[in-house]
Order: sequence, then C-alpha cells, then structure tokens
Amino acid sequence: MSQRSSSQGGMQRIRQERHGGSYTPGPDDFEDESESQRPSAVNHRPGTLNPSHHGTYMSGAGAGGSTPHHQNAFPPTPHYYGQNYGYQSNQQEQRGAPMPLQVPQQHYYPSGSSEPRAHQGLEPPQRSPSPGQSVHSYELRPVSQGEGGDQEPVQKSSSRFTSQRNLVEDDAEVNDIDGKTYNERPQRLMESTNQWHHSIFRWGTFDWVQNPAYIYDDTIQYRYRDFAARVCEKPLHERYLDHDDGRLRKLTVACADDIYQAPGTSTWRRTYVRNVSELKVRIATWIIDYDENPGTWKTYGIQVVRAFLASMLMVFFVWETGSNGSVKFSGRFAPFPYYYFGTAKVWRNQIENNENKQIGNTNEYRVLKPRHLCFLRKPDSPRLQGYDILSVEEWEKTDGKNMNLTYTFVAWSTIQFRTSSRRDMKALHQIAEKAARSAGVVAFWVSGSCMRVEEEEESDVFRIADVLRGASDLIIVLGQPPDEPQRLGVDELLKQWGERMWTFPEVLLSPGKEILVYIRGENSPIAINKNQFAGRVWEDAHESRQLVDSYIGTLGLSRLEKAVIALGCLYRRKTVEYLKGDQAYALMGLLRLRPQIDVTDTQFQAFARLSMANDSDALLERYICTLPKSIDQPWYNMEDTYESSLWDIYPYTQVAAVCDNDTVILDGAFAASVVWDSFFPINYTKNFSFIRKAALYLMNYNFFFLIISLLFFTFSILRPALFIGVILLLTFVAVLLRTPKLVKLAYGGKFSGQQAAMFGVEGYISAATVERALFGGAFGRMSWSINTSPLSRSILNSHGERIGIDPTRDPQVLEKVKRARYAKPGEMRIFTLIDTYNMEVTLFEAVNPPISFFLCASEGGMQRAVGCSYDWTAQTMYRETVLRLPTATLEFTYRVHRVKIGMRRPQWPCRHKDGDTHMA
Repeated sequence: MSQRSSSQGGMQRIRQERHGGSYTPGPDDFEDESESQRPSAVNHRPGTLNPSHHGTYMSGAGAGGSTPHHQNAFPPTPHYYGQNYGYQSNQQEQRGAPMPLQVPQQHYYPSGSSEPRAHQGLEPPQRSPSPGQSVHSYELRPVSQGEGGDQEPVQKSSSRFTSQRNLVEDDAEVNDIDGKTYNERPQRLMESTNQWHHSIFRWGTFDWVQNPAYIYDDTIQYRYRDFAARVCEKPLHERYLDHDDGRLRKLTVACADDIYQAPGTSTWRRTYVRNVSELKVRIATWIIDYDENPGTWKTYGIQVVRAFLASMLMVFFVWETGSNGSVKFSGRFAPFPYYYFGTAKVWRNQIENNENKQIGNTNEYRVLKPRHLCFLRKPDSPRLQGYDILSVEEWEKTDGKNMNLTYTFVAWSTIQFRTSSRRDMKALHQIAEKAARSAGVVAFWVSGSCMRVEEEEESDVFRIADVLRGASDLIIVLGQPPDEPQRLGVDELLKQWGERMWTFPEVLLSPGKEILVYIRGENSPIAINKNQFAGRVWEDAHESRQLVDSYIGTLGLSRLEKAVIALGCLYRRKTVEYLKGDQAYALMGLLRLRPQIDVTDTQFQAFARLSMANDSDALLERYICTLPKSIDQPWYNMEDTYESSLWDIYPYTQVAAVCDNDTVILDGAFAASVVWDSFFPINYTKNFSFIRKAALYLMNYNFFFLIISLLFFTFSILRPALFIGVILLLTFVAVLLRTPKLVKLAYGGKFSGQQAAMFGVEGYISAATVERALFGGAFGRMSWSINTSPLSRSILNSHGERIGIDPTRDPQVLEKVKRARYAKPGEMRIFTLIDTYNMEVTLFEAVNPPISFFLCASEGGMQRAVGCSYDWTAQTMYRETVLRLPTATLEFTYRVHRVKIGMRRPQWPCRHKDGDTHMA
C-alpha cells in the first residue's frame, strides 16, 4: 500500500485518542508491516465495538467487500443475520460449524455536509489487499450536533451501548428498508428433540418437562387461600397463580434450548419453547426458509422445488382461516387473580388500626421544651458559679416564673469525652457552663445530664431535634481522644466529631449562621460559618452542603429532595445502634409529624411509617418503582438503574400499610400476568386486501390447477380440452415460480390488531425466533424494545429513526447471557419478555422469573412496570425487576386488589437433588 494509506491509519489513532475511549486496531493500520509484526487478534479483534468507550459512538464497516464467515468482525452472537427484507429464514449451518455473521454497514455525514452518505460517524476505511483479511477497519468517534447536519445525536447513557447501524447484504449493498430494523434469522427450535434431555412426560398437560434441580429443605405443609376463597395445603415449591382460574399451581418456565439442554440449576420446573402457529403458515414459510446464498439461481431453484411440495400439502389445510387463536380476556393482558387476606402492622387509615397503634401523634409535633436543663447559678455572673439540674416545668413555676427560658445546646462526642470518666464529664460541663455564661442564657443542655428518667429516655433520644429547635444557640465541644496516641488538630477533631449520626441534624437545626467550637484546654472558641461546615467537616460535602444551604435559606429543596438526601447522609454516618430504626428516627427530627416509636421496627419499617405519617410526596410509592443498580444495593440507597431521580417518577398508586418482613401494602396498581409455561396461539386481524386474498387462494388451490390440467391432457384428441389443459398447466407453473413472492405477500404485512399477552422465556431467544413460533414466520413484525430494559439496545438508522437491536450485539450483554446459563439459585439470570400488544421483545435480568408486572407510575413518557415473583406462603410479591413499558399498555391491563409487596425476596435453604446445598 502507499504511504498515504499508512498515514491515514495513523490519523485514525490520533482521532481516537482525541475523542477518548479505547482504540481497536484493524488490518489497515499494519499494511506496511510484516505478518509477524502484527498484534495478536486475541485482544484486538478487528472492528470490535469496545464497551470501554464513555459516551455514545457510532460504529461502522467498510463500504463494499466482504468479511469471511470464519473471521467475525463482531463478537459471536447466538444468531446471525440475513438480508431478505420482510421475511427472515431459519436456515442453519451444520451443527458444530461456526455461525456466519454479516457485518452491518454504517452511514455517516461528512463534515460540513447535510447529505447522508455511507459510514455516518466513521472515517472511510482503507482497504487491505491481502486476501482473507478483514476489511472492516474503522474508528469509533462521537457524533456531535454540528457534524451531522440535521442528524439527531445518539442517546447518551452510561448503562447503554448504542450505535448507529443499518442493514447490509453481504456487506456490499445497503438494505435501507425505510428505516425498519435490520433482519434477523430465526433460530430453529429443537422442540421434540429436547425430550431426550432429562425430560419427563406430564400427563396432566401432555407435555415434557424437567423437574427442579434444587429442592427446598422444607417439609411443612403451608395453608393457602386464593382469591375465590378456596383453601389448600401444599408443600414448599415455586408456584404461581393461574391466570385462567386463579388456582395455585407449580411454576413451569419455558426456556431456550441451550438452557434446557444444560444441567439443571433452578428451583422451578422447566420446559422448552414450542411453535404454536398454524401448520398451513409453517408450510408456506418453509418454502422461503432456504436462503443460504441469497439472490442466486441455486437458492431460487430450491425454493421452487419446495413450493411444489408445499402446494400438495396445502390442499389438506385449505380450511384454516388464518385467525390463529381465539380472543382471550377481551383482548387484554391476562389478569392477575390475587387477593390479600392478611393484616398489616400499621395501616395508613386510623380506622383500620388497633387502638394502640397510631401512625403519628399530631398533638406533639412541636415539643420545643426539654424535660430537664442545667440551670446556671447566678446567671448574670461571668465567672463559673456552678449549675443545678432541674425540671423545666418545676423551674418555670419557681425561679423562672417571670423569665424567658433560654439555653445553649451542647454537642459533644463520647469518643472524646468518656461517660465513665468523672474527669471528662467535669471538663465537659465546665466548658458548657462557660459557653452558656458567655452567651447570656440561663441554662445549657447536655445529653448525659439532662436525659435522667429511664422510662422517658427512649422518647427523649428521638426528641433531641425538638430540644435543639428551642435552643438559643449551639456549641460544639471537642477534646483529645484518650485512645489516640498522637495529638489531633482541630480539623481532625471536627471530622471525628462529625462521624456521629446525631451530629448531622444538630448542625442542620442549629440557630444562627455560625457555630462556636470550644476545644478542651484552650480559652477562646472558634467560629465556623454553617455554609462552610460541610466542606470542612463531612466527607459527603456535596450532598450535605445542599441540606445546610436549604436550612439557612440560600437553596430551595422540595420535601422529597430533603428526605432523600437526608436519609442517604444519615446512613453514611456512624452510630451505636440504640434501636434498629435509629436513622429513620433521626430523620424524624427534620420532619413535621413523627410516628410513635416502636422498638420492634426494622430500619425499613421505621422509615415507611415515618413516610406515611408525613407529606413526603409519595416517597415510598416512587421508591418501589426504582430498579436498584445491583442485587445487594441497600434499600436506603435509592439510586435508579435508569438514572432517574425519585422526583422524575409520578406514581398513581398508594402505600396503604406497612407489614412485617419489610413489606408494604400497595393499592391502585395495574397488573398483567406473565405466561411462562408455553406460548398460546395469538389472535390477530389484518386489513382486507384483494391482492393478499388472491395470493392466498392461488397458493392454496394451485395444486388443483395441475391435477385438472392433467385430466384435460387425457382428452388430448379434443383440441379445446388440450388448450384448456395447457392454460391450466401454465397457470400452475407461473404460480409455482412466483410462490416465494406470494408467500411474503400473503402472510407478511402488519397486523391491524392482536391479542395482548406477555410470555416469558428463561434465557435468550431472538425476536425473529419468537415471531416464527407465534405466527409461523418472521416477517419483521416483532422487534426488540428500544429502552424497556437496562439491557435494551437501540440505534439510529440513516433517516434518524431510533430502532431496537439485538442486545447480544453488545459484548457485555452477550457475556451476561453466557454466564446466566449456569446461574445457581439466588444468582442473576437472563429472561426474555414477549409483549404481543406492543410487538416487542425485551431482554432483562432477574433472580427469579416475575409472574406478574404491576404498572405503578409514569416516568419519562413510559410506564414503570414492577416485575414480581410470588412467595405464596406469605401472600407476598417480591420485586425482581422494573421495566419501562409504553403508556398505551395501561389500556389493556386490569387493576388489581391491594398487593403485599416486598423489595428483596428472602432466601430459603435448598439442596441439589445430588446433595449440594445452596440458598434460594
């Protein structure tokens, strides 16, 4: 190659470094080097989309040329791509051979041009003359608004892998089908072949299943009452509510062939995916299944031969109408027949509570006076005269009858002043007395001395915020920790003091804009502005500074923002646990109403009761609709995988009660059951078309033309009969030759309406395979969702239209799919959700298969759907995942009764049928 080619390869590296991300070299970068000098293809795969890039990039391939099937430009995926628009075949290579992968071509707008050309967002590649080498060397570069003319930039998301990708036929010709999705070839389902893989025959439903590989270590018979008040007792197994009759049945999950044939790893029964489409449609689409070499005479000839055989078979299925199933549930999604018969720990409505259980005590929401104070002797004297610990009520009746109650709040740490040391306590009180006399108040409050009655100590601990609100000022007393070998500076002492959880509300609620800091052994205090306190003392200065600014009036925060930020800050601080709900009770001091303290509350229950008692802008309802970023994310960390804040979510449900085991009662949700055991025929309708009707009749009755023509040939002595026979024979041949096109015309096209249903499959199954299994052929009706799941992937086509693509084209998602095949109970798995109303397929992660989705809120123009598994022993739904469904889905769902829902499903001990123990 010329020196120009080499320099362009170097320029690609320079551009890549300038735009950020990682650089993946291609063959063009080494054209002037020998074969031995080229880097190994193990770590540098030509054309690999590297997920380490930050931001959104558009990737591409070379214009023209081809990539050998044995040398993939992208990581291998479970499917490969065809090129015929409208219909995608399931022609497979021989088992064991590598699956060919067609590299999609791209488009780009040259800088300063608004006309679309090849390779948008990419630099034109340089060709390598060496045979057998990949010619898809290209760079990834970000697309800006200015460079692309009118082109809309690709959506940016840290959790999304997006690129602009279009169709290609053998990497030579762009198949731009008006912006429609690229073509997938459906996988061939093994179906009955799976019967030889650890299967048993189930007589009740006449199908083959695999029993659970893991069995729960529990022999108890649990009582259950369903929505129709039918009572039964059953052992512990994975079960679901049948959407037809509401009975409790064992859960059977259809799974992809690779999972079904692998060793069992689940606590539920498994079966395989079956094709439920009409036999006549399957026969018709079998004609055009063969397209190993699309556009060649060989392929066309084989399709014509198949058409001849299919025309004979179609004679026996002319009565099939093509409705493909009956209408169920008035065309809506399957309902969720659930009714909760249990009770709750605390109901939102007081009528439903017992007399001794109340959400809030509205009569004492502002108790500003402490019970006891350290009153100064001779408060007008600047010298230390001592103090007396008196009841505030008693002082107001005697010495303070004509005086205003003013006192200083003293904040200190038990790390620096030990309560067991008389010397430390004496020094603390001397500093407090000195500060109170300097401030001109009559008393001071120290927690160690003013919380005296043990019976009232529990309520006093969580009423400190009210005591602080009534104080004249706040001082902080610091001292050298006795266990510290080295002497600490002021900032180190402050940070040590600020680690305590209770210091956070003390600073927020302190009066004034300055805080005086007294240091043991020094005479003069240090004044610190409150707006500088967070940056100097606390490690989470970015979050805590917002609250400080809000309380001093320089920044406005909503009630929801205050609650969320304060909760996170409190849980990041240290505390010696007094009650399990300490953090929630500390937060209680920042809110108007507070519930009665319950020593049996967990952290979540205390926070839930506090949220219900106050106008917290439906904080709990919003939190239920978030998807944690990891399976171990604590409940108080309310970060969302979709990068949405709580105030971006608008719920139309309400938490009606708080229950045991960190669960709540949710009311007002819309529900849709997921069918896991098998597909069922989907009823659909199409707009009437004379051409489509004629194509159907010609294919169905074409073989009759041949039979009748042969009959006329038997009377060859009669010229009119011979002429009619020739006409019919030519008609048969003409229809036979056009059958591949007639199949697409007759059975392709969009539906005008179809039955709404949600099917679930464990593992990965492509959209084309799903469409073929449901409707007989893959005609591009079923597509991948654009942004329904964190695993969803989308691109922009050449017309600026966003379309969904197979998520496994992202190497990170592909790795998750592979890893999930061997997931054990309690580990993340991959599931595929098929939505026939929206005609979308979604890949998502969950530990257990969600048997129902509850639509609870709207966010960003979509509906938050909470997918839940079912613990039938406690009538509790547990959140497994959260998806974003189109808003129109609401119109085809049913509302459900009050649902008991939990955030994390407890793990049950289980054992493998061969003896291995585990938690599920």
